[in-house]
Amino acid sequence: MFKLLDLDKNKYYLLACSFGPDSMALFHMLKSQGYKFMVAHVNYNARIESQYETESLNNICAQNDVEIEIYHCKTPISSGNFEAKAREIRYNFFKEIYFKNKIDALLVAHQQDDVIETYYLQRQRGGYVDNYGLIGEVVIFDMLTIRPLLDYTKEELLAYCQNNHVPYAIDSSNLKDDFSRNIIRHNIVSKLNERDRKAILEEIKNLNNHILDINKKLKAIDLNSKNELLKLNDEEFQKAMILLARNIKPGVSISNKLAVELKKIITSSKPNVHFKIQDGLIFNKEYDWINFISNEKNTSFSYILNKPSKLETQYFYLDFTNDTKDKNIAAGDYPLLIRNAFDDDEIIINNYKVKVRRLFIDWKMPITVRKKWPVIVNKDNKIVYIPRYRKDFKISEELNFYVKL
Repeated sequence: MFKLLDLDKNKYYLLACSFGPDSMALFHMLKSQGYKFMVAHVNYNARIESQYETESLNNICAQNDVEIEIYHCKTPISSGNFEAKAREIRYNFFKEIYFKNKIDALLVAHQQDDVIETYYLQRQRGGYVDNYGLIGEVVIFDMLTIRPLLDYTKEELLAYCQNNHVPYAIDSSNLKDDFSRNIIRHNIVSKLNERDRKAILEEIKNLNNHILDINKKLKAIDLNSKNELLKLNDEEFQKAMILLARNIKPGVSISNKLAVELKKIITSSKPNVHFKIQDGLIFNKEYDWINFISNEKNTSFSYILNKPSKLETQYFYLDFTNDTKDKNIAAGDYPLLIRNAFDDDEIIINNYKVKVRRLFIDWKMPITVRKKWPVIVNKDNKIVYIPRYRKDFKISEELNFYVKL
């Protein structure tokens, strides 16, 4: 009934083990199939029996010559979202062990029932999700996390433990309907027949394939282009907004309602709009340029180049070790100052003084880009060069100076 684990025996794994039947079944599989691993266990001190479970797991690890790290919560989680806080505690603990012991991957014993429960929770909560259910490999808290048991049901893992005399304990909190997941587990998932279970898993698979198709489409277009964005349907547009927003604020989401409002702004006749989404995040429309910006970020910068050399910053790259006549820079101009443009800056073009701000307007440069656009100033405090803004600009190896957008 059980296949061999599809893992690499040359790798060193960290098993997240609660002493429940799922993680103990995985413990037994890893040990019996000859994998190298250690165990991480968290005691939240939330149940009377938790100390017994910790001691039992510790003894089993000792008997099997498996290293174990145990974290005891000194203060029980008594308020707020227990599941969310417990998750943060254990994954921070796992991360500490992971990097300290040069672990190759964290193993978590989620199984098929967990996939379906997660799917029902996602549909219940609504909103946009990156992936329905659970996937076999994912990065969590900077750790490669593998779920090797997703093909097996809870019932099958219980049978595995019983048939192989694997000790385990049932978490009494899972028997109550205190959490949304428990309600779904007891009232829906546990009552599914095999046909209904297969139908739900196929539904999850089809939805995830649909998400992959959207991601593939969005990857092939310029998400900052108003015209490209307006070619998308509502679902694609919402995902595009999420991707753009997460460039500034990782993990942020955009609701259906908010996505509709943002599309209205894009299609409006106003050329420039700044719309505050939340603290630290602003939706920005400037001509045909669409993006999100942070109102917490300082974009002022200045760098000194004392002699012809290379310089790379978060704002620009330059290599002035060769000829710079195309940049109107001579040996006598050093030291150079490369800084962001000021409102009152001027540059001489064809013997005429031109306001740099006027150039930016003529180039239809977005306001947010103007604030971090570099100018090159010589030792006499004169601007000698400003890189030309082009919306369709592409970086190439032969360039000796370019701006990073």
